[in-house]
Amino acid sequence: MSQPTSPPMPVFAPDAVLSFTVQGSMMTSNLIAPTLTIDGHLAPVPVTGTRQIPIMSGRHHLRAHSQWLRRYGHASLEIDVVPGQTLEVFYAPPYHQFSDDGSMGLSPQPREGRAFFIIAAWVVPGLVVLGVLGVVFAGLVAILRGMAGG
Repeated sequence: MSQPTSPPMPVFAPDAVLSFTVQGSMMTSNLIAPTLTIDGHLAPVPVTGTRQIPIMSGRHHLRAHSQWLRRYGHASLEIDVVPGQTLEVFYAPPYHQFSDDGSMGLSPQPREGRAFFIIAAWVVPGLVVLGVLGVVFAGLVAILRGMAGG
């Protein structure tokens, strides 16, 4: 006697593409790729740039965050993908890890924390250079006074 056969398991094959772009450059991002989940499942993304991710059509929930010493740059987005579509999504992590909010959308997004980044990248080193120049100038003045008085 033969055993009854069950219907075959349905095959779920990706029929669309998610083009996921991490905005920024190696100079304005950390060296660890952000974390992206699609409906709670991890998806591979680059540190910066675009990755093509095969995906099933339908509604999906995307969540992303960056991490260095802590999790930061949290963003989420609901998307609807139709069969055969390549859907572009942009994630903009903040310039620094002291901002909890990132941005995600269907067009390039603004990045949070620009003022802090500018201060950290330009003002602080500028103050260090001015301090060094001040010490050098004070040393030159002391040498010149010693020469004039001696």
